[in-house]
Amino acid sequence: MLEEIKSLPPLPISVVRIQELCMSHDTDIDELSRVIEHDPMLSANILKSVNSPLYGMSKEISSISKAVMLFGISMIRGFAAASAIKKSVVIDLSPYSASIDDLTTVSTLQMSLAREWYRNVDKSMLPLLQSSAFLMELGKLVASLKVISTGNLEHFLQDIAQGGSLEEVERKYLEISSYEIAAAMFEHWNFETALIETLREISNPSTQNPHAQVLRVITQAVNLRDTFSEEGIRTALEMIEGFGLNKSAFEEAIQSVKSTQKQV
Repeated sequence: MLEEIKSLPPLPISVVRIQELCMSHDTDIDELSRVIEHDPMLSANILKSVNSPLYGMSKEISSISKAVMLFGISMIRGFAAASAIKKSVVIDLSPYSASIDDLTTVSTLQMSLAREWYRNVDKSMLPLLQSSAFLMELGKLVASLKVISTGNLEHFLQDIAQGGSLEEVERKYLEISSYEIAAAMFEHWNFETALIETLREISNPSTQNPHAQVLRVITQAVNLRDTFSEEGIRTALEMIEGFGLNKSAFEEAIQSVKSTQKQV
């Protein structure tokens, strides 16, 4: 898997430049906006993302500069990276019985839940938390292709149908979870260490990585298998107690995201 990840094509120059600007300690928002606007397709994809009804914006966002101001540099970087990766990788999510639209919807819900939860708990965690939440499922793009190429599609689907967790089935056939694959992908593309380590630890968060703990909880409540199911929320709440996270803010966040989801 790691060798195949190393063979992934480089990201477009515009996305590489966005990454460089976002890693700078004194990011120039105007320059960032100009870099994005110079790539019309990327601009269109970012505006499409930020105007998703799931973000609950009262008015349509029609400019990149406005999008950067409202969503923040890290989140816009996440939108740009996700857009580029989806164009760089052959997409066939049949092992997960899903489409790219399904994956995008799940990623958007996960990011929305992270945002609603932690803006009332610790806003300083939001930049890394939101971008990680939006990007963490992209490892499934590479995982799917590997499952298919090794001839394990039917067995993979059967194991999932029989109730195996997505991560357990991934490890059975790939010896690695899709979150660890995502971490390796972003390491290959020279993203910051904090994001890479957060993605790598989602399956088994350490006490020193609260971002990974939060994302681990979110993956229980929202994933490609189900969204806000009673069992998923119960498991998420149990994890929250185990990690010592804010339970009441999480429950309020779920209600807020579900309410927005119903209006879509």
